[in-house]
Amino acid sequence: MIAFSIWPIAIHYYGIFYAVSFILWYFYIKYIIEKTNFANIKNKEKFLDDILVYIILWVLFGWRLGYVFFYNLPYFIHQPWKVFYVWEWWMAFAGAFIGVWVAMFLLAKKYKLSIFSVSDLIVWILPFWLGLGRLWNYLNWELYGKECSTYITNHFWFMCQNFWTNHLYFANQFLESFLEWWLLLIIFQYLIWKKWILLNRWTLTIIFILYYSIIRFSLEFIRWHPKDYILYLWLSRSQYLMILIFLLGIVLLYLKIRNWKKHL
Repeated sequence: MIAFSIWPIAIHYYGIFYAVSFILWYFYIKYIIEKTNFANIKNKEKFLDDILVYIILWVLFGWRLGYVFFYNLPYFIHQPWKVFYVWEWWMAFAGAFIGVWVAMFLLAKKYKLSIFSVSDLIVWILPFWLGLGRLWNYLNWELYGKECSTYITNHFWFMCQNFWTNHLYFANQFLESFLEWWLLLIIFQYLIWKKWILLNRWTLTIIFILYYSIIRFSLEFIRWHPKDYILYLWLSRSQYLMILIFLLGIVLLYLKIRNWKKHL
């Protein structure tokens, strides 16, 4: 959906939403670094500039390739130039997740920091991205829920919308936005406020990975999917990817507990 055009460039709503999320995140982590001296970063201004550039480039790169490889590979094999037509197709969180880890590795290596110290800062952008992204999905009438039953239509009519068809579908984008944005941000802020997170590096990263994978896996059951999107055991492709991400979180949690016990 195009917001406005500056000939010959069309500015899309999703571009505006993601730009806003980057801006909010940038000022938020700037505040965190200045108030807490997070990760003991010396050249804070340069680090903030680098983190913004690295994240934008690698996330967008991974986001796009994630959709290509995980969701629509046959189409792009026959038309590889379409990979660059970012205005025609969606992107994928799993690809962005990989892109984030690449960016974190490069930043950690450049500034000689622990990759998890970097990840605890970068993870702050994800609630902004996800929350604003879900609101964009609603405005663009995409990624909506399953068809509303009679009970839901009668009791939760405000959550039922007509998305491109004559049927009412559940507007789960609002629920996803709340769980992936506001609630997650409240959890993060509480941990910072208690200063517990400052004493327990990379805990924020683990919390996000486990929390998001569980929430996304669960919400997939109420989201509408085309038939070819459902794989074995009635699970969607996204749910299988969330299982892998959840297992990564479990591995990191195990390593965190083992490292904690060594210092007892």
